[in-house]
Amino acid sequence: MTAVGRGIRNAFRNAVRMISVVVILGLAIGLSIVMLIANHSVAAKVATTLSSIGNAVNIGLPGYSTGMQLGKHLTTAELAPIAHFHGVTSIDEILSGSADPLGKRQNATSSASARTSLRPVNLSPVLYFSGSTQPTNPVSIGASTLRIVNGHVISGTSLADAAMVSTAMARKNGLKVGSTFTAYGKTLTVAAIFDSDNQTGNDTVVISLPVLERLTGDTGQVSSAVVTVASLSELAATTSAIEHALGPVASVTSNLAEASQALGDLDGVKSIALYSLTGAVGAAVIILFLVMVMIVRERKREIGILKAIGASNGRIMAQFTTEAATFTLLGLVAGLIAGIVTGSAVTAALVSHSGASSATGSAGLSGAPSPFLGHLTDVSAQVGWGVILEALTAAVVVALLASAATTWMIGRIQPAEAVRSE
Repeated sequence: MTAVGRGIRNAFRNAVRMISVVVILGLAIGLSIVMLIANHSVAAKVATTLSSIGNAVNIGLPGYSTGMQLGKHLTTAELAPIAHFHGVTSIDEILSGSADPLGKRQNATSSASARTSLRPVNLSPVLYFSGSTQPTNPVSIGASTLRIVNGHVISGTSLADAAMVSTAMARKNGLKVGSTFTAYGKTLTVAAIFDSDNQTGNDTVVISLPVLERLTGDTGQVSSAVVTVASLSELAATTSAIEHALGPVASVTSNLAEASQALGDLDGVKSIALYSLTGAVGAAVIILFLVMVMIVRERKREIGILKAIGASNGRIMAQFTTEAATFTLLGLVAGLIAGIVTGSAVTAALVSHSGASSATGSAGLSGAPSPFLGHLTDVSAQVGWGVILEALTAAVVVALLASAATTWMIGRIQPAEAVRSE
């Protein structure tokens, strides 16, 4: 019989010991798998959140809120130098206006309001109009998502009297792509229908910036702007530079700042998971090491006889290493089952006690809870192939480290002494 076959058979030689070792190793390996799941899940959530935040800097006047702007507008002349700042890739300039379906004037962003034939969604008293150089930017309608479901996106610099309306508004007003309606005394054509994720977005009509400037008479003026930065690493410095350039006439914010606290708490969860993982793997090594030392001492006579009949140290070491690997792989199976069953609950508990949940209600530029942090604590814990491969690697390391001392002990055993001492 080969050394590997003998090692596997010896692992089942004592059923009580085998079960005890596998259970104990399974607990240690299971803890390490749970911590692996938590670490991977939180890391994925942090990466997703950073991706959702985007490389954006929001500019408005002090006191800005969605659909409402007090005081004078910003001007394109004031914003023009920002386009040349280091790291800035684009600027979305936004002009907001409003219209009362009954023809009443609104104290809103634009300097003019007018009768519109559209009815707001859910009996809202005001219809909002957003003129944007980047019409698909959800920030321009006070939302976190804007998805075109029908038609084509309008150009943010076009002079054509075209508009984009929400699915809810289209449904309520019987509109479809190609339909027309009247606003500010002009006839506008529906070029696209979009989905939004909040009430303000659903009640906003999106048109190009030049068209809304013409309709409201606010040529060269904007309500707010969204500056896109080349990378997240440059976002903080660019935000600071814009604040310095515009001074007290503007409110400058970035979503990265509001996410820092929450993401810091999640990084703390990752650290706890990493430390716990290291401790669990270390415990598994020590447990298996003590078991293998005990086994070698029990079989000292057997080892001496094998050497006496010509078995090499390498063959005997391979036998005991295989036995250790068998214990470890059985423990890995038990630990993997335990990790899959408890991984989600443990991850959720770690996240909920991390302090990240307190940041999910942070207000964004509009005063509403930040859309980027609203689901920060909804961490989906799943066992992927990455976790399984890392767990398998850890099991191999445990087996090798635990076998190291036993191979040294085997090498020191002398056949004659081993047989004589029994």
